[in-house]
Amino acid sequence: MVQLHRMTQSKGSTISSGVRAAAATLNVPLERLETSNVNSPGSPNQMSPTDKGHHLHHMMGGHPGQHQSPHHLHHLHHQQQQQQLMDEFEDMHIDHGGLADSSPPPTMMGGYGNEGRLHGGMKHGINGQQQSQQQLQQQSQHNSPYGGERSPTDGGMAGRAGSGGGTGSGMIVNHKGSPMGNGNGNYSDMHIVAGGHHENDSSPTQTSLTKHSLLQFAMQHFRTDDEFKSNRSDKRAMRNQHADLVKWQGYPLRAPLLRLPADLTPLALECFDCVLRYCGDLAVDPELSEVKCVYTVLMHCHKHLALRDEVYCQLMKQTTANRSACPDSAQRAWRLLSILAAYFGCSDALRPYLIEHLTSAASDRRRPCHGTAAVCLTNLRKTARCGGRKNVPSVEEVTAVSAGRSARRQIYRLPGGAERIVNTRCSTVVGDVIAELCSLLGIESPAEQQEFSLYCIVQGDAFTMPLAADEYILDVTTELLKSGQPFYLIFCRSVWHFALKRDPAPTPLYIEVLFNQVAPDYLEGLLLELPNGGAPSPDYVRDMARIAAILHRAADLNHLPAMKEIKFLLPKPALSLRELRPAQWVALVQSAWPSVAGLSPIQVKAQFLNVLSSWPLFGSSFFAVKRVWADENPMEEPSPMWRELILALNRRGVLFLDPNTHETMQHWPFNEVISTRKVRSEDGALFLDMKVGNLLQQRVIRVQTEQAHEISRLVRQYITMAQAQQRDRRE
Repeated sequence: MVQLHRMTQSKGSTISSGVRAAAATLNVPLERLETSNVNSPGSPNQMSPTDKGHHLHHMMGGHPGQHQSPHHLHHLHHQQQQQQLMDEFEDMHIDHGGLADSSPPPTMMGGYGNEGRLHGGMKHGINGQQQSQQQLQQQSQHNSPYGGERSPTDGGMAGRAGSGGGTGSGMIVNHKGSPMGNGNGNYSDMHIVAGGHHENDSSPTQTSLTKHSLLQFAMQHFRTDDEFKSNRSDKRAMRNQHADLVKWQGYPLRAPLLRLPADLTPLALECFDCVLRYCGDLAVDPELSEVKCVYTVLMHCHKHLALRDEVYCQLMKQTTANRSACPDSAQRAWRLLSILAAYFGCSDALRPYLIEHLTSAASDRRRPCHGTAAVCLTNLRKTARCGGRKNVPSVEEVTAVSAGRSARRQIYRLPGGAERIVNTRCSTVVGDVIAELCSLLGIESPAEQQEFSLYCIVQGDAFTMPLAADEYILDVTTELLKSGQPFYLIFCRSVWHFALKRDPAPTPLYIEVLFNQVAPDYLEGLLLELPNGGAPSPDYVRDMARIAAILHRAADLNHLPAMKEIKFLLPKPALSLRELRPAQWVALVQSAWPSVAGLSPIQVKAQFLNVLSSWPLFGSSFFAVKRVWADENPMEEPSPMWRELILALNRRGVLFLDPNTHETMQHWPFNEVISTRKVRSEDGALFLDMKVGNLLQQRVIRVQTEQAHEISRLVRQYITMAQAQQRDRRE
């Protein structure tokens, strides 16, 4: 330990105090600075103030005595500001002796969480991989709750955020092939480029690390004290004002971080108090449980949009250089950040800084928080795409997330009664569940996955609508559980645009799902057309006899089907046909039995789908509707009557069927459906208007149905998929 300290002192003699201060701020080992080109002759750090000005002037492309344009003067002024901030690091005081004061300094104005001076910048630690667990626990006052190895120079700044110094004094350049950081998220294999210039200045990593640091956001957007505003020449005050605001503090704020309206100040402070109590940094209040803390933060952010950025900044602060005596403080702050990211987005101004903060922590697998940071990043991106959670989480959900259990085992039903369990997180949306269940069916194409929907069936509801793809699962289940309504979530195919999978061979689960979805419609007789109310063609009769034998074998029965069983294996309309008596059906079914008797149940179910796929109404969604249907002779029917029909939607288009014979009475392909509109009358009846035709001739068809929303959705989805397929063919 002494030897390491002497090495530091010897190396310190060759490095300027400004760079040492910057290294302490950025948590960069001083050994890295020794090999860098920062302090080489001619670099901005080794120049006099006059030479620095000439150096900046030369980099701007100017010459002594040459007049500069306003554009060049603006850039020169910006460079001089950066150099001024670098000079201010020369005056930074480094305490070799230890930790920040745990109590707020009495002279701090505004209560922004100044924890004292930067510290520990010159004191080398021991590699965490060489210490025993007991030694790590004894040094918990010096080490972060994140665990892992400490950087030799821990300045207590925003190094954990992985976004660089953020003061404009230098850039962090990541060496190719080097790890992004050490166990604390401090970037170990990096060097500082004074003044923001380097031979490899085009590196994208370099730009992202310096441009979007939390410290830089604080300098641009955090509020400042009146005393600080009146004394901007005080370099130390300027440094402390921003540096201490972006790192953890264990006591309440005296003022918000951001410039908020006066009426939101108490709410912002209350949110930070809740953060401290949730993380264990403040004493437990019996009246303020951790669930209530989360509720308070979420409800304030839900009601006041301006508070969302404030709370995000508070949590970014609490997850930066967290030195809490509570061992779970950092991890709980990250968990609270993951909850917030699942509910609310942030402003465009904060978004790049927040993403950088999360990405830097998630990319370093040696940090204990990297998994939770990755969840935060996923939640934030999901929120940006789907709008965030709409309902307050349940007590069970908040308790589970606080305990580190981020996923809930949710049951989803498949057609036929089978169930699958999908781990559902607080940010899981319907589209995620559909994609996961489709992958179990062997459907990987995103376009084909759009044919499937997730329905929420609530006991007592006559009709149901599919859940929107961007709807959060736990929003749905939390509300239903709160109301005590029995419900279940069912996954099924709602659109039949793509043909059945045959090559490669479909998975057994794919066959099971589609078989169990189609079989009820077949047995109900919805797929069977009876021309003029008579018997179907001989081909359809043979298909029905074969399907009856298939259904008998699909039930895993091995004996020859008898009369009492066959009547349950035929479509209902077939039993009432006068042309075919029951004895004839028995003979037909039993003659088809030998061809399927030796097959397995899953094989005959696949045959069932293959036989029916050639029927015109296969893959249809059926709706009972009422429509004004005028007779062909208007003189005999002066007042048109509402007539009950069946509306069928399949890949052929919109079909109106006779309710008895299922003959097609009218057919409109989707390329002739112009638009749909839902209308509700004064007496509460729901109607659907469909405008059909072409550019020259159009008409509106009005139907009365309580399922107008679902019909409109399916029509729109069929049209969208048909248009996408046409584009793919052209390309």
